[in-house]
Amino acid sequence: MEWPGELRGKIAVVPRGHEFSESKTTHGFVGIEHGEELFSSALNEHGLSGEALALAGAVFADEGQGDIRSGDVVRYVLANARSVDEAEKILQSTKVSVAAYDVVDGLHLGMHYAFNDGKRAIVVEYLDGTGFPVITENKLGVMTNDPAYHEQEALAGMMLDGYDGYHSAKARFSEETFAAFDYSPIGRFQKMVGFNYTMDQSQLKTDFDGVNRAWSMVNAVDIPQGTLYWRFASAEVPQFTSYSNVVDIANKDYYFRTYDNMDIRKIDVDSIDFSNVKYSSNSLLEAKSNTKTTNSKQLLDCSMYQFQLAS
Repeated sequence: MEWPGELRGKIAVVPRGHEFSESKTTHGFVGIEHGEELFSSALNEHGLSGEALALAGAVFADEGQGDIRSGDVVRYVLANARSVDEAEKILQSTKVSVAAYDVVDGLHLGMHYAFNDGKRAIVVEYLDGTGFPVITENKLGVMTNDPAYHEQEALAGMMLDGYDGYHSAKARFSEETFAAFDYSPIGRFQKMVGFNYTMDQSQLKTDFDGVNRAWSMVNAVDIPQGTLYWRFASAEVPQFTSYSNVVDIANKDYYFRTYDNMDIRKIDVDSIDFSNVKYSSNSLLEAKSNTKTTNSKQLLDCSMYQFQLAS
């Protein structure tokens, strides 16, 4: 999560049958909430993950004219879908309107979304003002904030020799076609594409190896305070990564780290009884290394991990 501020992040456990503004949850999930029912990231009990990323070019239905709001999409989908296939059906029949949120000083949030269940990964974007999505298979395995995903694919194609629109073995990464120290959304996207295409799959013998790989990738795109400024959001406060997360879909483990506490914390989602657990949310930040987040386990050796998977 990059923003000129902390966005009042909370780690939340949401049970089945929990009431939100427009509906009750069918499936339980764990995620990061920012007040006003806005979730930026979550993993549900069936292993469906959802992430919201900024997209300046997003065009939703007019405010108040949708079934749900732009900030509701992640939690609404994870509360009602067990898979990407089910998520796609829900999204195609749900109208989404733009909304202003106090957590970002009343700005109308432009966003697009990533959903993944370990079998399929999709990008969901709202581009024409109808409130209904354009849904694209995430063939790259990577996405960033801006621009829209079809433009990201074009950028990736410029970097990859033999890229045919799929994550194929024929494509080869070219070091000459990206800026090594570019911290913009495009620059970070290029790094992640490069990491994916140079990864030696034979070294990933276990799911745990995959988690370690994800954290080490994030090290290269972390944004310490002072690296960048988003003047439209704040003239004085620097943009920075306030939290990052890695999701192990196969084992339903949700990892996160915050800029004020670099210990990596793990929530074992499939150990939670979502039919009986109570809704809870606790501050994501100002957590000391000896503090256990609700329904989480502190990792024994944080040196096994490095930085976090940034959107």
